[in-house]
Amino acid sequence: MLKDASIAISSTQKSIVRPQNERLFLDLIRNNGPMSKAELARATDLSAQSATVIVNRLVEDGLLQPGKAVKGKVGQPSVPYSLDPAGAVSIGIKVGRRSLEVASMSFDYSILERIVRKYPFPHLETIREDMLACTAELFDKMTAAQRERIIGIGISLPDELSAWESTVGAPKGAMADWSSADLSRDMEAAFSLPTTNLNDASAACLAEIAVGARQRHQSFIYFYLGTFIGGGISLGGQLYTGQNNLAGAIASLPTGAVSSGVASQLLEGASLHYLEAAAEAAGLSPNGFYEDGPLNTIARGLFEDWLKIAAPQIAFAAVAGRAFLDPGMIVLDSSLAPALTREVVAAVKDSIGRNYDKRGLAKINIEAGEIGIAARAIGSGILPFLSEFGLEKE
Repeated sequence: MLKDASIAISSTQKSIVRPQNERLFLDLIRNNGPMSKAELARATDLSAQSATVIVNRLVEDGLLQPGKAVKGKVGQPSVPYSLDPAGAVSIGIKVGRRSLEVASMSFDYSILERIVRKYPFPHLETIREDMLACTAELFDKMTAAQRERIIGIGISLPDELSAWESTVGAPKGAMADWSSADLSRDMEAAFSLPTTNLNDASAACLAEIAVGARQRHQSFIYFYLGTFIGGGISLGGQLYTGQNNLAGAIASLPTGAVSSGVASQLLEGASLHYLEAAAEAAGLSPNGFYEDGPLNTIARGLFEDWLKIAAPQIAFAAVAGRAFLDPGMIVLDSSLAPALTREVVAAVKDSIGRNYDKRGLAKINIEAGEIGIAARAIGSGILPFLSEFGLEKE
C-alpha cells in the first residue's frame, strides 16, 4: 500500500514553487522508495504519457535519478526512479537554550556537515554572529554544484526565549532583546535565501514524521526532552501547529502541584536542565548523560533521582494526551544517550501502569524516538524542502 500522507506546515509558511503533480511524484517516491513511471501513473491516476513527461522533467532538473532496469515477466524492463540526494541542499539551524547547531542537508534528508556551538545561556548577539559565521563556513565546505542547489534556510528555536532568563540562569536583562529579535530576517539579508522558522520541539517532531515514526504511525504525540521538555503533534502524517503555532507546548502543561498559589509546569520537573544543574553542583560534567557508555556511580544516582521526578510528570502528560487526542502512539525522544532515553520510556510506562486509572482510554503505547540529539537540526533543515517541494494539504 502506498504511503501518501505528506508532511505539511501551514500554508502561510510555505511558498509553492513546483507544479502540484511534480511535488506529488516527489512525495510518493520519498515515502515509498524507488518507483517506476508506470507505478507513479497508477498511484496518481495520470496517463502513462503524463507520468513520463513529469518524471523526465524531474530527472532533467536533477531531482530524480534512474536506477537499474528491473525485468518483469512481460513487456519492457521497468526502471525505478529515486530521489537524487544532490538534487537540492538546505541549511538547518537549531537555536537552543544551551547550544547552537548549524547543518547542511541533502535532498534525501541526510546531514552533510554539522557545526555545534555551546553556551551557558543564549545571548542574542553571540547567537546571531555564530549563525552567520557557521553558515558561511558550511558554504565554504560545499562544492560549487552544492552551492548552486541551496534552496533555503530553516531555523528552529524555543518560543519566547526572553521569558526563560531566570530559569536558564542568565544575568538579569541579558535575554530581554530576544523579544524583538528576527533571526529569519537577519539570515535572509546576509545570504539572500528564503528563511523559515519553527518552534524547536515542533521541528524535532517534524523530523520524526519525516524519517522516524511516520513509517509506522500517521498520528502521534511527540515529546522531546532537551534542556527543557517540549512537544509536537502529528495528525495524519502532518505537523499540526495550532492556531498560534503552540500546539504540543507540553512544557507549559500544569502538573497539578501548587506552589505559592500557582500550579507548577511540566518543564520544572521533566526537563534536562535540572539534571544538568544537579551534575554541575556535584562537580560533574553533564556531557556524560549525552554520550554512549555507562554512567559512573554518582552520575547514575543523579539520573535516577531526576527520573523519579520526571517520569511521573511525563506519564501525566501522556495520559492527558491520550484522553484529548487518542493518538496512534506517543513518541518520546531526547538529547540523552539512546540507552538513557530508553530508560526514560520504560520509567514512564511503569508510572502509567502503576499510577493511573485508564478506564475509558485506549491502550497508551509509548516508544522511543529514532533520531535523538540531531532531531531539531534535521527538522530545521527539512523546512526549506517543504517550502519548495511539499504538498499542499487541506
